[in-house]
Amino acid sequence: MINNQHNIRLLITFLLFLLFISGCESQPEISTVPIAINLDNQVINYDIEIGTTIQTVLSLNQIKLNPLDKVNPPVFSVITEPITVEITRVEETFESEEIVIPFEQQTVRNESLPERQTILIQPGVNGLREITYRLLFENEQLFSRTEVRRVDIISPKPEIMMVGIQTPFTSIPINGKIVYLSSGNAWLMENETSNRKPIITNGKLDGRILELSENGRWLLFTQISEEDEKINELWVIDLEKEEITPLYLKIDNIIHFANWVPGNTLSVMVSTVEPRDVAPGWQANNNLIRLTLGADGKLLRSQEIIESNSGGIYGWWGTNFQFSPDGKYLLFIRPDGLGLVDLKEEKLEFLSNITPYQTKSDWAWVSPISWSTDNHFVYWVDHKHDTSLENPELSPFFDLKAIDIKTNRTLNTIDNVGMFASPTAFFSQQKSGGFQIAFLQAIFPDNSDSSRYQLMLSDRDGSNLQRIFPIDDMQGLEPQKIFVSPCNQDINCQLGFIYQGNFWIINLYEQLSTFQITGDGLITQIEWN
Repeated sequence: MINNQHNIRLLITFLLFLLFISGCESQPEISTVPIAINLDNQVINYDIEIGTTIQTVLSLNQIKLNPLDKVNPPVFSVITEPITVEITRVEETFESEEIVIPFEQQTVRNESLPERQTILIQPGVNGLREITYRLLFENEQLFSRTEVRRVDIISPKPEIMMVGIQTPFTSIPINGKIVYLSSGNAWLMENETSNRKPIITNGKLDGRILELSENGRWLLFTQISEEDEKINELWVIDLEKEEITPLYLKIDNIIHFANWVPGNTLSVMVSTVEPRDVAPGWQANNNLIRLTLGADGKLLRSQEIIESNSGGIYGWWGTNFQFSPDGKYLLFIRPDGLGLVDLKEEKLEFLSNITPYQTKSDWAWVSPISWSTDNHFVYWVDHKHDTSLENPELSPFFDLKAIDIKTNRTLNTIDNVGMFASPTAFFSQQKSGGFQIAFLQAIFPDNSDSSRYQLMLSDRDGSNLQRIFPIDDMQGLEPQKIFVSPCNQDINCQLGFIYQGNFWIINLYEQLSTFQITGDGLITQIEWN
């Protein structure tokens, strides 16, 4: 009985052992999976080991990818199950096309022509623009077309048509030459106000500089630059040539001063600024550069006379300069003072300090100036102290003064004229003293920065004051420089100015007479010599 039980236990143990052995036997493992690769409109099938990356599969089968080809799933993906790999062939090409840029049409009104008569003064020229596109092809099918480059090969040139308009204004004789700007174009008047002709018609003159040489042959001017990093460029033209060709003087960014050196027709003095992105748009260099021109007007050499400097208080705005009539002296004027430039020693010599005016804005005030005809006195506007204010820079009072450059003695001429009085001294046949003064008087002197002005006439010491413009109930003048014609003992002077966009002349005879010369309201700047 005991033996039977023992045998049964042995049998059970043996059966359990067999079951254990059979459970431990390894099952057959799956080591590869099928994948399909769609490439170049074909399907390629492979059996790939699990754990292999798609990049490895492509390398093993010498399937090369171009830089722009797309693979889905990405090449770094690990294969763990059957998949389909999509390879999209991507090609890149470029193509260009040229398109015509139509020229613009500009109309210039001219009172010298009969009404509605037209003259073509500049034919229009179409421009040419090249546009480059990037084309992407996926499996030889166009996928995208994108513009990547645009270049103007030829810039368009506007057509400028002169149109005559009726004018009721009488022509009068004038002394010397008058150049005026209208819509960015320069015109010349000579002998008679009706004798007008265009001299520069590109519409780019900015009016910063417009100066005739002493002999009236050369015109110095600034015009807007086509380069974004420049404010403007300095150019010159010979008015005596039949075909006027402007010459670039290779100097840029002129805001306050550029003029001919008296007694030396082919020499020019300039002062420059550096362009800035913030108001007012520049940082003044307060320098002086002498340009020497050849007989043909081309630049021969450039010489720095005064190096760039801070320019004193509010010097960022800039310094202005003015030659004496005989060319022996060069005056400088800036927000905090005036004086003479010693051209030999290349330094500044102060004659008088000026209390700067605090504008509380992005501009600075610089006094207008004028030399007397005898080269002894300088007329300027002094910023007068207001004892009721703690800050003298806020004073609203401005007096017209004269300073003797030889004795440095200051003479008080006329009180409370306004900050933009713009004195102009000129020869007078009627006065034994030799010259008179024309200047602007602020209608509201306590607010002269925004006030309109009246044109006044006085003796050299401020006596015998009289208003000569505006007449009757006309509005006042905008602040500006007053121009005087060439005159002497035998030829009476004429004054020129701009009123409401038109050019006006006053004959300074025993009986003053005033004439409106233009009526289109487009005049922005004048020069008279």
